[in-house]
Amino acid sequence: MDASPRPTARRRSHRRARSAVVAPACAALACAALACAALACAFQAYPAHAQTPDPASFATLFPRDLHATGTAPGVTVLSRARPLYDPRGIRLGVLMARPSLDLSTGYDTDPAGQPGRAGSLEFRTAPALTLGAGWGEDRLGLALSADDRRFTADPGLDRTDWTAAAGLDLGFGRDRLRLAATERALHEDGSTIGTLPTDRPLPYRVSAALASYRFAGARVSFTPEIDAAAWRYATAPLGGIAVSENYRNRDIARAGATARYALDPETNFVVVLSDTATNYTAPAAGAPSRNSNAVSVLAGIEDATDPMLRLRLLLGWEQRVFASAIYGTHAAPIVEAQAIWQPSGMTTVTATISRRIEDAAAEGVAGYTETAAGLRIDREARRNLIVSLSIGGQYADFTGGAGREQAGQAGASATWLLNRRMRITAGESVSVLDGSAGGLPGGTRSVTRCLSLVTLGFGL
Repeated sequence: MDASPRPTARRRSHRRARSAVVAPACAALACAALACAALACAFQAYPAHAQTPDPASFATLFPRDLHATGTAPGVTVLSRARPLYDPRGIRLGVLMARPSLDLSTGYDTDPAGQPGRAGSLEFRTAPALTLGAGWGEDRLGLALSADDRRFTADPGLDRTDWTAAAGLDLGFGRDRLRLAATERALHEDGSTIGTLPTDRPLPYRVSAALASYRFAGARVSFTPEIDAAAWRYATAPLGGIAVSENYRNRDIARAGATARYALDPETNFVVVLSDTATNYTAPAAGAPSRNSNAVSVLAGIEDATDPMLRLRLLLGWEQRVFASAIYGTHAAPIVEAQAIWQPSGMTTVTATISRRIEDAAAEGVAGYTETAAGLRIDREARRNLIVSLSIGGQYADFTGGAGREQAGQAGASATWLLNRRMRITAGESVSVLDGSAGGLPGGTRSVTRCLSLVTLGFGL
């Protein structure tokens, strides 16, 4: 017979109270582990999505989900794994293949990006393929995608963009090596800041590569990085005359380093140093050289102390010295700021602010300083229904009194996940561009563009 005393009512009460505390804590730890696993597998869970490339930000040259260049700070509404609706993929030995196909139709009020041009029905076909392999925390990835657009009102605006990229992420103890390369064929129209109002989309190519190595200590990490990119522009009609844009061809090489010091487990002090050399390979005859060397420094805080709020605020200075005395020196304060607020697991609010120096498209203009801000809200209305709202704006001040431009965008979309293989997205966006910049025909332009699209997506 068991001689141990039976628990008293007070002891049973204490055990129930302790269970009431421990059970949620264990559940929270389990959820955190699942979230980390979802983030680690995000590369394999979604197809390749290309970003609009920006010479001032090498990260935009690569697909968002190419593992070797991913920078997502945490699991959000859009990046969260959804086991009931995520495509399973196709296992090919050690590789996992994720093919997808998006078919879209809609109406664009100004597909040429010029005032006074007629709108058109638009049909898009966007296939993509992601191949990934992983060993522990090491990853190897390949991303291929294309975006074909057809316009019924003006076939001369038809275009096909494509992206091919590969990345490698290897760990050596705490240290990590990252390598990536990409080749992209794209088109530019006149509906965004810093572009030329060509009659037809301007074809251009971007080739880029990066290499970085993170030395990680207990509280300090140091990451040197080397990047290189080549931009090559073709010919497009401007005012009815075929104009070669090869004077914009340039090679960009950047060497930089990022240092982090952990003030506590969730807060880092960050310093980013960068030295960028820009060399224009085919300048116009008799034009002053726009070759330059830019040095920048950013310093600030990354904070994730509050589990619902992640902050990144970096402030600094950039100085660009041009080879030609005509352009002199262009210097300006720069900013990189982002706040990601998740009041619940069903909502993500992302706010961004940036200020940086950009290259100008117009001949004879050295560049401009762009200030941009954006706000995006993603809401998981139901387990298989995601609603997104966004608004943003940019202001560009061109050097040498060459003019100013301002732009704004707003958009809304809803994605209905039907099953693992199909989804439907309906979206509406509005963009406005207004201002005057040196080198533009007529000196000023004002463009308002509305785009409505319905997309049927397939994935395996």
